[in-house]
Amino acid sequence: MHTHFHPSSAISRSSLTLASLIIFSSIAIAEDSTPIINVEDTAIERANTVTVKPLEQDYIPADAADTLKSVPGANVNKNGPLTGIAQYRGMFGSRINTQLDGLNVAPAGPNWMDPPLSHLPTSQMESITVIRGISPVSAGAESIGGSINAKTAKQPYSEVGEARPHGSFTSGYESNNNAYSVGGQLGGSSASDRLQLNGNLDKGQAMQAGNGLDILPTQYQRRTFGADYGHRFSAGEFSLGYNNERVDNSGSPALPMDIIYVKGNAFSAAFNSDRASNGIQWFADAHYMDTDHNMDNYSLRTPPAMLGMGGRLMQRFALTNAKDIGYKLHAIIPVNSGSITVGTDGWLAKHQADVFDPTNAAFSLQNYNNVKRNRFSLFTEWKGSLSDSLEIQTGVRYSRVNMSSGTVSTSGFAGMMATAINTLATNFNASQRSQNDNLIDISLLLTQTVNDNLKVTFGAARKQRAPSYQERYLWSPLESTAGLADKRTYVGDVNLNPETSYNVDLGLEWKSDAIYFTPRLFFKRVNNYIQGTASTTGPAYNFRVMQGNMLKGAGFCTANPLDPFCVPLQFSNVDADMYGADAGFGANITDHISVDGTISYVRGKRRDITDNLYRIAPLNSTIGLSYYGDADWSVTAEGNFFGKQDKVSSTNAESKTAGYSLFNLHGRYALSRNMAISAGVNNVLDRFYQDHLSGYNRITTDAAGRASAVATGTRLPGEGRNFFVQAHATF
Repeated sequence: MHTHFHPSSAISRSSLTLASLIIFSSIAIAEDSTPIINVEDTAIERANTVTVKPLEQDYIPADAADTLKSVPGANVNKNGPLTGIAQYRGMFGSRINTQLDGLNVAPAGPNWMDPPLSHLPTSQMESITVIRGISPVSAGAESIGGSINAKTAKQPYSEVGEARPHGSFTSGYESNNNAYSVGGQLGGSSASDRLQLNGNLDKGQAMQAGNGLDILPTQYQRRTFGADYGHRFSAGEFSLGYNNERVDNSGSPALPMDIIYVKGNAFSAAFNSDRASNGIQWFADAHYMDTDHNMDNYSLRTPPAMLGMGGRLMQRFALTNAKDIGYKLHAIIPVNSGSITVGTDGWLAKHQADVFDPTNAAFSLQNYNNVKRNRFSLFTEWKGSLSDSLEIQTGVRYSRVNMSSGTVSTSGFAGMMATAINTLATNFNASQRSQNDNLIDISLLLTQTVNDNLKVTFGAARKQRAPSYQERYLWSPLESTAGLADKRTYVGDVNLNPETSYNVDLGLEWKSDAIYFTPRLFFKRVNNYIQGTASTTGPAYNFRVMQGNMLKGAGFCTANPLDPFCVPLQFSNVDADMYGADAGFGANITDHISVDGTISYVRGKRRDITDNLYRIAPLNSTIGLSYYGDADWSVTAEGNFFGKQDKVSSTNAESKTAGYSLFNLHGRYALSRNMAISAGVNNVLDRFYQDHLSGYNRITTDAAGRASAVATGTRLPGEGRNFFVQAHATF
């Protein structure tokens, strides 16, 4: 057993405008297409959170992660239509503390084909909240890159003496990929009990780029159903939940395989207390999730040909499973001028992934075998006032991460490749596969209220993250890397150290009756940042050279030993810096016209060598001009602007991207207090563009033989012109 301890180691767009507030006060459903600031108890929380309510937007995307694009500093890595991975200020994936209803969830796919936010369809989502800047320790463990929490919509309790039905219905159609979505909730409640049934269906065909050609395969199908029960009594509220999810035949052209199915069951329980006589409040949550995943490279696409073996197709499929348990128990204790929160939480996950050849029953490879990653955490945090105008939130968290892997084996290889892959398995099995990491997070947030219009925020923190199971236990050169999608093969390192980041954040929140501006500056110094580095010797490299020769033919890797295709990357500890700025802004031009927007910039670079970090969003901005009619309709013209990204990672052989601009036109009309329809067109000019956060195309032809419009190895283009119509109703 080896142990590490490292002590050193928009404001919403349009939502604040006077006109939109008038609309919302008169017609609750007629909100505009932009996020709403989460209203909390303190100035610190008001200044440091942004909340998006998807069902109150003009356009409701199928992938819930896409709603993050309206938050300053936030963005999305895309490998397929339902595979959005949250990015915040240059960090993404497991560096972001992404939660569903306050708890982390484990993707079943080792390549994050089912990232956390994909498990909650937008039709079932009440809100998604991003903590701007530094996360307080109470937000969760391993929040080195930030914290995001998506909240499931719950039907309300009725008034005392009433028993009545409740429900909601959401539907939509999109022209670009002939997509439709239908979702809703149906239930009833009294003053003390509520019960609801949930259901959702999303289905779409191949997406078209701005040149009108299909991007293959990008079809998708997802359905969910579930139930939720709540009981309210004198001490608080207790609730139980169940959700069943099924995703079928969904493409992910930036990854080596497509989704054949993701199917799983999730169970949850929660208790939130009212304040006791001594003022203490308790919050307890728990969930259990069990998800199976089947993926392959031949059902939706043509598999790659092995040119070194006469052009025979290399067909592969993988069966994976993830089981996880999450829990938390927090208590808020009132003290003079504030409160102290103490708590414990944990996340226990188990992963299995096996690869097979449908044409050769003798072939098998244990990608990840009986991998366990268990995290246990304790924290305490004080939130209070240092003066009438200065608020503080500070705390410390200790986390213990225990990781282990079973031994691995493989069969079906021949000759020198068998020798090389067996050597890798033997070396891995002989390594120290049980690893423990001790993590310490410290955070400090200050908010100074200067006057009624201006607040100044300052944050500083030390944050840590233990390696992911992919970074530690990927033993053979493969691409199962939590969705990195950089065309490179990787191997892990069981002896990786945790990442340690020292963060500083400085911001303003200035708003008057007509104008708001919320700029932030940030800097992160990350020691032991985990990044792939070239492995040009040893058994992993030797195996990859032979594999590359088999795929490319004519001794390609022997003749080109340093070609990125032939050189695996090994997850390694390096040093990095990230810094930048982001802001939300807006103004009421007249009682009926407003302009609102965001702007974000982040720079990520290595400190140990001269290189840039991989998959960093370029300078980008969104600006919307809205007109509000007679309290029941609105129209918004929106521009999305992206700069070029030429500061790319040479280590990852990352491609540069050009800048581009997109224009969208949306409208919304409230038919009543409880029903609204929206319609519009995204990418009005049918612009062809490549989003820097999209992966690279892996497809030559789909399974039906249709040629992809995107050259293999080039970055996937974004969606072309898309007309949509959507409706939402409640009762």
